Amino acid sequence: KEERVARLMQAQESISLRKNQSWIGKQIEVLVEGENEGVSVGRSYRDAPEIDGLVIVEDALPVGKIVPVQVTGALTHDLMAKAIKKNRS
Repeated sequence: KEERVARLMQAQESISLRKNQSWIGKQIEVLVEGENEGVSVGRSYRDAPEIDGLVIVEDALPVGKIVPVQVTGALTHDLMAKAIKKNRS
């Protein structure tokens, strides 16, 4: 039984990684929940607190703000992203 569970978990991790990889290059909005040493952590509309993964943003962003980001990488449960800088005219 334990071996079956381990195989299922491995299959699920592979599926999760593939789904996250499909987000690479896309733009999403992220609610920033924390920032430490120039890296921010937040959630997109598809992420439930304490259940789903995070979006790790390679920029220091204000906590509590919703910011546009571009997904640059994928982990099994989390996405990596960079903030989209707005052009000021």
